Amino acid sequence: MDCKKVRKKFSSYLDNEVNLDQKSKIKEHLKKCKACSYQLKQLRQIQSLVQKIPSQKPEPGFYERLSSRLSEKGMSLKERLFGWGYSWRLSPRIAIAASIVLILSVSLLYLWRSLSISGVNIEVFQKEYIYYSNEMSSFAEESVLPVLLEIK
Repeated sequence: MDCKKVRKKFSSYLDNEVNLDQKSKIKEHLKKCKACSYQLKQLRQIQSLVQKIPSQKPEPGFYERLSSRLSEKGMSLKERLFGWGYSWRLSPRIAIAASIVLILSVSLLYLWRSLSISGVNIEVFQKEYIYYSNEMSSFAEESVLPVLLEIK
């Protein structure tokens, strides 16, 4: 086994969760590799230090106070964690603005691609540009502006 594979197995090795074959391969590698042996030694020391840390229990009534504080707000835990998803509503103005930006972006992409193709006829490009510009302005006048004016 190489160092990278052995180091990935260190946690399982320390917790005795590897099978006998893997365990023997890791031991063989550790005999040959001082760097991995040193790193495993450090992990064992960290593990023993962490196990010595006493666990602390919360003060009496902690969970009751936490629960009451959360219910005071009238929101579930899911709403508190992901509140932006619940409080933000899609307004018609944002939807219309996003649609206009999308349409303009696609139009500009089309124009850019047609310019980047070699042998583009400028006259054809100008005719198409004028045609699509007129269509866009008529679309905005007929569809978007009445909706925007209606919202105000």
